[in-house]
Amino acid sequence: MKMDRRQFVKQMAAASAVIAGAGFAGYGCSEPPKNIRWSMGWILWRDFRKANIPLSEAVQNMSDLGLDGIEYTPRKDELEKFGFTRESFRDLLTEKKLTVAANYFGGDFHDSEKRDDILSAFKNTLENLKFYGAKNVVIGPPGRGNWSDHLHATGDGDESDIPNKIRAMAPFLNELGKIAQDAGMEIGLHPHLNTIVENPAEIDMIMELTDPRYVGMAPDTGHIDLGGGNSVEIIKKYSTRLCYFHLKDVSGTFERPHFGPNLRELGNGEVDFPGVMAVLKGIGYKGWLNVEQDNTQITPSESATQSMEYINTQLKPIYT
Repeated sequence: MKMDRRQFVKQMAAASAVIAGAGFAGYGCSEPPKNIRWSMGWILWRDFRKANIPLSEAVQNMSDLGLDGIEYTPRKDELEKFGFTRESFRDLLTEKKLTVAANYFGGDFHDSEKRDDILSAFKNTLENLKFYGAKNVVIGPPGRGNWSDHLHATGDGDESDIPNKIRAMAPFLNELGKIAQDAGMEIGLHPHLNTIVENPAEIDMIMELTDPRYVGMAPDTGHIDLGGGNSVEIIKKYSTRLCYFHLKDVSGTFERPHFGPNLRELGNGEVDFPGVMAVLKGIGYKGWLNVEQDNTQITPSESATQSMEYINTQLKPIYT
């Protein structure tokens, strides 16, 4: 059947509209979705030697470095302290072309008496993520004894009950993961020094006991390596459950409870980041890679700049 010129032009215009709308929903035609999105944690600026660096300064630093996002878990009244409402902070991120990558959520998930409080706080976290258009929850495990890490300090120092605590928290993590999934979000278990998920055996145990449909993994390269594991091997092992990342470089031997002396800017430590990126490329990982620098011996701006220079020159060429 012959088609005149007017019919041809009409059909081509319609086809172009379908293609433009289908493949790149939510993106401008000149900016297709990225496999990897890069972010940094506000923690680097927030906790820097009690210097009280403004949140707006941290956001500007990240924007200047060409990052895609910020991992921002608000502390109580923190936005107000820096002169923001949720709405005005969201507007600032939009202006600076940044988005929230994730919220960190820790708790005593093994303790049934704290269940209701944790559930309530978790739902608030999901609501906060939804407000910012984010979907990742980084799950910080309960503390390992009485170590002084302020995020994970619980108990009396007895580690003999750790396997029982892991068994006790697994069903609750499944439940939280299902709640998150129903809300269009996801949780990733985050191995962390000074918690009950620190070494390879503990990582294996919690991953085996949780449902992969609801509980992913959000590894931290520094915590895994200092905890006696090998980041590349563990990431490979749980490649089908990776949903979020903390990139942290470290050096030396961890002496409990302080890991600050082991931290290095990316590329200055002993973590095999090229190996990590090769694994991610091999599995076609799509998602956030967050630079998690808990503290630094230089300034936050200098630290972020050094890490991004390493990312731009050494890591992005491996898998962009």
